[in-house]
Amino acid sequence: MRGKWVLISGTIVLAAAAVGALSLMRRAPAPLPVPAVPHTELPSGDISLQGTIQAQHVVPVGVAVAGEIESFEVEVGQEVVEGQVLARLASRGLESEREQARKAVENGQAKIENMEGQIMQARLEASRARAEANRSRDQYERSEKAAQRQRLLHGQGATPRLTYEKSQRDFENAQKEFQSLDEMARQAEERVGTITQEVQLIKNSLADKRRELDDASAGLAAAEVRSPVAGILVGRRGQPGQSIGPEEARELVQIAVDLASLQVVLDPEPPVLVRIKPGAPAMVFVADVPEGLSGTVKEIKGTQAIVEFVSPSPMVKPGITAQVKIRLTL
Repeated sequence: MRGKWVLISGTIVLAAAAVGALSLMRRAPAPLPVPAVPHTELPSGDISLQGTIQAQHVVPVGVAVAGEIESFEVEVGQEVVEGQVLARLASRGLESEREQARKAVENGQAKIENMEGQIMQARLEASRARAEANRSRDQYERSEKAAQRQRLLHGQGATPRLTYEKSQRDFENAQKEFQSLDEMARQAEERVGTITQEVQLIKNSLADKRRELDDASAGLAAAEVRSPVAGILVGRRGQPGQSIGPEEARELVQIAVDLASLQVVLDPEPPVLVRIKPGAPAMVFVADVPEGLSGTVKEIKGTQAIVEFVSPSPMVKPGITAQVKIRLTL
């Protein structure tokens, strides 16, 4: 009977222990979940990326001096020809200077033409006056010889007094006439020299005014941005009315040339970028072009991949969107 009670007591103790353990388990906190580690699966094989077509060769075009943009004559994406005006800088001061220089040149030229006419007239008058003076000198010399002869004869009593006196009067009159005409000829010749000197001074001044006009015209020409090559305008800096500094002035616009050599700039995700290698083959697909164009990964530049290709079609231009398929490396 005693063993029976011992067995019953042990069972009760075990049951109590089991109940206590179950109670403790219910009170214990649940274990924290283990955070999942993100896993990015890299694409395999080929990948298709979208990018913008650019020219491989771009010519920057600027102006000689900084200033205020007056206007752009060509929009981005338009074709341009060599010598075409692309933009103009404000040049109101230069235009005023050129207009003043132009008027000064015109006035100087008109004055020279007028004075050259005066020179011709003065030379003609001087020539006539000198001819009259020469004729009068001949008459004067003959009358002088006649007067001397009559004076000699009168001294010898071989000629009448009246004849002698008349020869003396003729000589004096011829002398006065010659002196007057010679003075007139001399004055006319001096006038030719004076006008000629004045014309030379005006010509020198006119040369200075023409240089000023050339400088003003050159300044206006510098304010015009003309295309040095044929191509497509792919970029410009600033807006009309905006002042530009020397840096912007040196590259005011950009023109794409050699439009057969193009490239596409891509911005792949970093996991994709690490699997794109320079030299990898690529295919470039452009809307309205039925077949893909063969290309090559030219370089990896920062976070961008650049694919170069040759375009046989003028429809493929810088600025349009292209889809590029590239073979990824493992």
